Amino acid sequence: MKSYPMAERSNDIADRRDYFLIMRGIACLMVFLNHVVGLLSSGIDTKGAWYEPLIVPMGFPWVWLFLILSGFLLTKQFVDRKFRLCLPGILNFYERRSRRLLPMLWFLPLLLGLLYALNIRSPLLPAFSPFKELQVALALPWVPYVEGGNPVASVNSPVWSAVLEVHYFLLLPLILWCTAMSCRAMQVLVGIWLIGIAGLAIQVALHGSPTIFPMIYQQHLYNCGFMLAGCALALMKLPPCPCGWRWPILAVAMLIVGTQYLAAYDLNLALALLPIAALPVFSFLVMKGNSDYQSPMPNSIRALHLERGPLRWFELAGAMSYSIYLLHKPLSYIVIAQTGLGRWVTGLPSLVAVTILTAAAITPIILLSFVYVEVRFRRPLDRASQARQKRRAAG
Repeated sequence: MKSYPMAERSNDIADRRDYFLIMRGIACLMVFLNHVVGLLSSGIDTKGAWYEPLIVPMGFPWVWLFLILSGFLLTKQFVDRKFRLCLPGILNFYERRSRRLLPMLWFLPLLLGLLYALNIRSPLLPAFSPFKELQVALALPWVPYVEGGNPVASVNSPVWSAVLEVHYFLLLPLILWCTAMSCRAMQVLVGIWLIGIAGLAIQVALHGSPTIFPMIYQQHLYNCGFMLAGCALALMKLPPCPCGWRWPILAVAMLIVGTQYLAAYDLNLALALLPIAALPVFSFLVMKGNSDYQSPMPNSIRALHLERGPLRWFELAGAMSYSIYLLHKPLSYIVIAQTGLGRWVTGLPSLVAVTILTAAAITPIILLSFVYVEVRFRRPLDRASQARQKRRAAG
């Protein structure tokens, strides 16, 4: 057996990347740009500017990337027998997913309610309604796109997809059991979904209706194909795609740029056609990722390894993606309203500068929420783990 010097092995470990975290990091940062740049650019005249189509608020594809990643990674845990399709295994799965998703979903309305009570708010956000926020915190209603209880009426509109994530993880063991974890059966479900989306696209292309955003766009059936596609990819048990990264990155870049230009021309048509185009592109991206390596959660400032460069920064953003996703819009809108940053935007350079300032202003709150809410409740600590942590802290 070939041996390697310790330094060489250490460098090999340092060079490894958690590509799924990097994908999540880029996705959540693009959603941030979608909301913040969309708000800040509303006060300037961009008509005829070369960048006008590129700043059309269009964060939709990145939500689909989150969904296909979730479907893949959660199903892979069943494929790898980390969870089993029996009652104890399913309950264990539910417990871990609840710890992952629900604490931030509960913390969010508490934070926003406190800010609202202190009159720290933005006039562009809906008024805080405790009853509506309680529905969101409990991932209710089961059908979030019913107009009377639509989570978009929440102070924090992006929360609708977190509600869908909760619903999907509740349904996932049932879907895997009904399909007997058969890749072919899951592919059939994805095919049925594609037929339905194609029918919707034809209807919109010919008649201009129905209007997809916001009511249809938030529906379970409109989005479920991405979750199911991730499940199918995990059940296929394929090794990482041997092609270079340039090809999936090029495919995603073409998809996103095409999305921006099509949305600038006709948003409804874009939302009708894009699921069909995005599904194979994001599937290609997931197939290229290395699903075996998971970056460890940093437990100190030194463990952040910021010196490793931009990919490491995206990796860390990916680790915090849930906190970033849930908090970025209300906090950014409040910061911009309270500081008057929007008045500073007069063109593209100032738009970039104010966007960076806004990100810097909300980062401390996101970091604290990630450490003391999301990570704190993510997984239970048994006594042995607690003892090890105490020994590390003492040593």
